Amino acid sequence: MSAKHISLIYFYLVSAAALALIVIGVFNSVNFAINTLAYKDYPLRYREYNCQQNPYAYPLAKPLAPVDGRFAPTPGTPSAKEVDQQVKLCQEQQTLERKQQMLDDLKSVLTFSLIGLVLFLIHFPQARKHSKD
Repeated sequence: MSAKHISLIYFYLVSAAALALIVIGVFNSVNFAINTLAYKDYPLRYREYNCQQNPYAYPLAKPLAPVDGRFAPTPGTPSAKEVDQQVKLCQEQQTLERKQQMLDDLKSVLTFSLIGLVLFLIHFPQARKHSKD
């Protein structure tokens, strides 16, 4: 096997891998477009909490105050104000997660598509050129 054949195989293999990246990028872009346009709120990938039914999906950020060097036990029944505060915190946290999920999906769309396109545009013309020689 000559160096010409090895380089030809290399260029076609990288071109095929680049096409696979482009296909993944197209799939991710369709998924991103559907999630953006079809839903009122961008869907979360792993968990979807109903903050009205389970406001304690995201615990409060403030720690318990120590009593005599130990942490005080949590109260048995929260007040209405505490529940409203927790529901608001839960909804804010979900909004932040939705924005982060949207940015992550957009990042994967751009990354797969652009890297695949650049690799393909560099390697496929070289493969065609080497195969004609």
